Amino acid sequence: MSSPFISECPEVAQAIQLNWLPLASLDEMEHREYDVLIVGSGAGGGAALWRMCQRWGADKRIGVIEAGDTLLDTHARNISTLSDEFRFSSYLRAVKQPVEGSAPDMLGATQVTALGGKTLFWTAIAPRPYAGVLADWPVPMQELNYYFGIAEQFMNVRDYFSFKYPMWEVLLNRLQVNGFPQAKYAPRALDFEPLNYKGTINSNVYFSSIQFLGESLNLHPYDLAVQARATRILTCGGRACGVEVMRKDKSFYRLKAKNIILAAGAFQTPRLLLHSAIPGPSIGHYLQNHSYLRVTVQMRQEGFAQGISFEAFPYALIIPQTEGHPYQIQVYPSGLADEKKLELNAFGSVEPRYANRITLDPYKRDEYGVPIIKVDFSYSYRDWAVMAQMSQTLLRAAAAWESVIQPPGICLLPPGADNHESGTCRMGIDPYTSATNPFGQIHNITGLFVADNSVFPGTGGANPTLSTIALAIRTADYIAASNP
Repeated sequence: MSSPFISECPEVAQAIQLNWLPLASLDEMEHREYDVLIVGSGAGGGAALWRMCQRWGADKRIGVIEAGDTLLDTHARNISTLSDEFRFSSYLRAVKQPVEGSAPDMLGATQVTALGGKTLFWTAIAPRPYAGVLADWPVPMQELNYYFGIAEQFMNVRDYFSFKYPMWEVLLNRLQVNGFPQAKYAPRALDFEPLNYKGTINSNVYFSSIQFLGESLNLHPYDLAVQARATRILTCGGRACGVEVMRKDKSFYRLKAKNIILAAGAFQTPRLLLHSAIPGPSIGHYLQNHSYLRVTVQMRQEGFAQGISFEAFPYALIIPQTEGHPYQIQVYPSGLADEKKLELNAFGSVEPRYANRITLDPYKRDEYGVPIIKVDFSYSYRDWAVMAQMSQTLLRAAAAWESVIQPPGICLLPPGADNHESGTCRMGIDPYTSATNPFGQIHNITGLFVADNSVFPGTGGANPTLSTIALAIRTADYIAASNP
């Protein structure tokens, strides 16, 4: 029996979303023309998307395509089942893949083909590059500082935390008084605020590009397709006009766009440009990385009044690059906490040389019919000299703590193991020595941009993620201002 005072609530029809992120189909996207289409969803692609969504009104159409699928909805270390170092490392080894065509010259090169890319697994160490390096970039220092500031604010980069651990204070002090006055806590993209000013719960301590994708949803609608492999850039009369795309089932699509932002990384972006016959004598050349030395040390109990505990997240130390020392050293725990070991990682500056390059293999193609790359890379005499200097510095740092160097001692990791490849679409003024202008636009092709670490004219710091994001935001601002 119904009450005369109570009516039935009307049913409200609601769309059902099966994914944690709204996805579009390529069938839908093929019938639209985008004001900007972004290829890649890692650091550069995510940053460019966020800035375009922030700057443009609802009348602009934005699209994103990602060759991989959805893998994680946050940085892997934000997931409780991957909090253990062994489980995290094991999962990463299973997910990452060697870059086809990079061996033998860049034997250590790997990639993560997934939404968010390598930002799902990075260390979140995010220092600004050495000012002496940035002075050679074709961007005014005032602008660089402005965009670094924007990136740092979004990523929550900080090198000071309200809580201090005595062990790390001792480690830092010993470096500073034993020949490394520049040593400091590593700036890290970590967010420890349990609630933000909106009152929303924050579960993303480690930053990843997924945060760009999420924040963009709150600013502006955009279409996102995963498992959408870009195979060719289309140009019409000297300007970008679209991208050819294939799905895993080899279905073929042509997406129309007035502006295209390539953010597929320093290997895949030049590969796509070369396969598309985009003119430019520097495309694929000037491949850089960081030379990478590592040593593990066993700490002694002496001098640590309150003991040694390597569970003191979030601390890491860096010895930054300075004049005459073209390298950076990062220090963080190694192995299990009760082993009381530190790992010292030295990243050396590598010369940008024309001979270090990416070309297309004339005999091998992938499953989509795109030629795989062929990497030609070697270290110069100067690069080896930097490595020799780095090895001596690692020994001095270990001596500052009176620690015991563990086997195999100082070792050189294979080129590419640093995951800091860059330079293959370097920015500059001269079209003969650079692939893009200072805003990331390919020379002589209107509307075609690069927004990943391939635009670095020199090494972008170790880790380069901050530089990639800052430059991508700057490129997005340029596109927004040019297309009001």
